[in-house]
Amino acid sequence: MSRSDSHAPETLAPGEISREELLRRLHDPSLSLVDVLPREAFLAGHLPGSISLPVAEIASRAREVLPRTSLEIAVYCASPT
Repeated sequence: MSRSDSHAPETLAPGEISREELLRRLHDPSLSLVDVLPREAFLAGHLPGSISLPVAEIASRAREVLPRTSLEIAVYCASPT
């Protein structure tokens, strides 16, 4: 019997966070969650507690939006589903 892809172990690159770990840490105050999709996509739906910082604005607004440099930052660019 073969395993379906949904049951296959997830392989992460260094620095990546799994969906499960991210969901466990949604309310972790030591993690900043950043949605880099366009603002319209953020307004249509985003993960609870995430910050909108579209890719085009990272260079100009990152220090303003993420002033606490001691926090871990998790960036996502896909639907929150």
